Amino acid sequence: MRSGDGLSVLDGATGRRIGAAAALTTADGRRLVTVEADGRVVVRTAATGEVVAATAVRGSMRLAAVAPDAGLIALVDGDPAGRAQTTIVVAGPTGERHRLTLPGFVQPEAFSVSGTTLFVLDMLPPEHPDRYRVRALDLASGSLRALNLVGDNSGVKVLVPTAAEEEMRGEGRQAVFDAGSSRLFTLYSHQPDHQHVRDLLNPGARDGKPDVHAFVHTLSVTDGWAYCVDLPTPFGTGAIEGLTIANAAAAAEIWVADAGKGALAVIHASALVVIQELSCTATAGPAALAASPERVYLAAGRRVFVFDARSKTAVATWDLPAPAAGVAVSAQGVYVGQPGAIVRLEPASGAVAAVIAAPGLSRVERVIE
Repeated sequence: MRSGDGLSVLDGATGRRIGAAAALTTADGRRLVTVEADGRVVVRTAATGEVVAATAVRGSMRLAAVAPDAGLIALVDGDPAGRAQTTIVVAGPTGERHRLTLPGFVQPEAFSVSGTTLFVLDMLPPEHPDRYRVRALDLASGSLRALNLVGDNSGVKVLVPTAAEEEMRGEGRQAVFDAGSSRLFTLYSHQPDHQHVRDLLNPGARDGKPDVHAFVHTLSVTDGWAYCVDLPTPFGTGAIEGLTIANAAAAAEIWVADAGKGALAVIHASALVVIQELSCTATAGPAALAASPERVYLAAGRRVFVFDARSKTAVATWDLPAPAAGVAVSAQGVYVGQPGAIVRLEPASGAVAAVIAAPGLSRVERVIE
């Protein structure tokens, strides 16, 4: 769960907190990473709180990114609101591996599969940013470069031309990592005048087409390219808190919802196209998605909307005692955040099977089995 302290793990039977609150988690949620008071970077097993690695890092650094296996961790130093210079430290189990000081405001985002590249957000202008671009930082040389163009699988990598580098102006709502394709999917909203790399490379390509108010930015951490999947209207035209994304890994799909507009879309994780659109009752308030191999759950307001993951049809709507604060799913049930508690719902009926005390909870993130 997430609270004012950061990320915490609760025992589903007793409500007891396991280990210390953390700032980052690996993509699968099985490792928690925190910076201790003595400056050590500590990695714990989420299920037990057991310390599996601890690394000393010099200086006062903030956690920024973690590799899927927690083997590499990126930390950053500098004013988080804007800065002319950034220091990035990459640490591993044996200590610091790289310490780089770069001009500008550079924020670590994700590691490449090889561990030799750190994908970063290059904030522009650095001291008072209002936009940013995704770039690749070579850890050995310390040089920043553009991403690659989406290739043809020939093995030849071509950099995006400088004039065609995509600049993000909207807000990155949420991100999910798909281990099967080694791709990071980030949901963006409120960018009606935004142009993707493909638009900048082909002037006039968007002429006569409606504005896109939301899209999913896809970053390949294997091949170093990015591609944006535009979401259909009315995505992104309402309150941002209603936007949410989930990885239905069993079907190699990414589900996206705009609960405030009652809209859902399913993206094929490999083909990177919207393959289906669905709808539900428009519901105001913070929204969250979670997927199992059989079902996809959208929690918003005092409702959970249930969809069949295979047929992509709505199968049920469950009522909640109070507005939802996140949703997660496991073989034991569907877990929905409530004020100061988490309710476990029966996966077949939505009936409340258990209530777990969770003081300070702001959002349920995931279930670790």
